[in-house]
Amino acid sequence: MAAGSEPYARRLHARQARLRTRVCLGLDPRPASHPLTDPERLGAVSPRDPRVLAALRRYLGAALEAASDLIAACKPQAAFFEALGPAGWELLAEVVALARDLGVPVVLDAKRGDIGSTAQAYADAYLGEGPLAADALTVSPYLGLDTLEPFVAAAAAHGRGVYVLVRTSNPGSGDLQDLPLAGGGTVASRLAERLAALSDGLEADDDGYTPLGAVTGAPLDLPWLRAALPRSPLLVPGYGAQGAVAADVAPAFDARGLGALVNASRTLTYGEGFAEATTFEEVGALVRERAEAMRRDLEAAVAARATASAGG
Repeated sequence: MAAGSEPYARRLHARQARLRTRVCLGLDPRPASHPLTDPERLGAVSPRDPRVLAALRRYLGAALEAASDLIAACKPQAAFFEALGPAGWELLAEVVALARDLGVPVVLDAKRGDIGSTAQAYADAYLGEGPLAADALTVSPYLGLDTLEPFVAAAAAHGRGVYVLVRTSNPGSGDLQDLPLAGGGTVASRLAERLAALSDGLEADDDGYTPLGAVTGAPLDLPWLRAALPRSPLLVPGYGAQGAVAADVAPAFDARGLGALVNASRTLTYGEGFAEATTFEEVGALVRERAEAMRRDLEAAVAARATASAGG
């Protein structure tokens, strides 16, 4: 993808409209989670064994290829690739390249965040033009909002996006994010306010969205987060294995059904019934089946919410 290409949110919304999908396929290589990639079953002593890596390559490839026309984007989780050592980085680059060949936007879930030149190096690696460059990147703001500047600048320059951690879906998220502040609100709500102010200074696309997005994974908070961040695309984890259903995540979308991407990882790639798949083709068929079910589920929930809003 060349610098100066169409803005990320615009490309994402166009794809969502064309394919009628809001699904983000999470790609987390978990070698021991399936017989086809399990090191022990493959006679390997380590998940870094070439046999395991070859099997993971086929597993992830089967998943991505099978669901490519049913998903709005895919989300490789960098940590699972890093755990596989240097070959894991190569595998990640191959997944990114395959997604690009299939026309599937890549949201790299790396949660990077650092200061100065280090932040710039991360931005160059993941939002530039290298082998790991993605369409969007998750980042952490907790070293200060100045650390976001290199990421936002790179995203704007290259037609990419940045998703800032605001409200996460893990059980302990409230330990910091829900802390009340003396001036009112919480850490999460103050962060949302600051991001909204930053977003106001950025150029928006025709739908009103900027490259500065947010990770918003707590279903109960989605209504106020959508209202607080009207110019930010939202990345919504928590669907499926983490307990959220389509009606829970529907408030992440604006009145036009735009502005959000709902991720599922284990539900779509290692869920119920996957252990019985004996070939990579069967894995792909299951991924496609689950992605189609999630697509229908989300479309119905977003449509029902729009109808209810119009009637109210």
